[in-house]
Amino acid sequence: MMLKAVLFFISLLTTQVLFSQSHQVEEHFIELSGYASNEDFSNNTYYVAYDSCYVSWQIIRDSVPNGWEFSFCFPNCYVPGITSGSSLFLDNSEHYLNCHIYPNNVAGSGIIEMEITTNSIHRDTIMWNAIAGDNLFLNESPPNSGERVINIYNLEGKLLSKQEPNQILLIEYDNGLIQKSIFLN
Repeated sequence: MMLKAVLFFISLLTTQVLFSQSHQVEEHFIELSGYASNEDFSNNTYYVAYDSCYVSWQIIRDSVPNGWEFSFCFPNCYVPGITSGSSLFLDNSEHYLNCHIYPNNVAGSGIIEMEITTNSIHRDTIMWNAIAGDNLFLNESPPNSGERVINIYNLEGKLLSKQEPNQILLIEYDNGLIQKSIFLN
């Protein structure tokens, strides 16, 4: 009976060590936006290491327009074209995880997915949704009735799932037009 209790206790401790959370990524989906004429624009999240761990990362998919470049800071800043890296993170440390978009005067949108592997076991997928607008001026005339809304943003550039009342919104149509609008309740 005593042997069973000791084995159960050892099994419980081993399970806790194997499956304890060694890290956390604050955001897994990150929106970033700017203008095609910008040199670059970026947005970030943080990787928090609770225990010392070996971290590797790689880009597993991108659907950015031809002409765009992108780069990452994690934990070091890399030049465009570097699509993987690795580091040893110490326990109780927080690391900047950033994506820069260089639109090179090409308007459009795209997605970049990064897979982060911690201690060769845990995998996290981080996705950046990037939008580069085609100019700095907004058309305030109403669109033609045949055009379809593809995105709605607040003035901070945050993508919204629906119109929010009593706010100035930016509405992007499928023909490339971006309209400033106020939705009143």
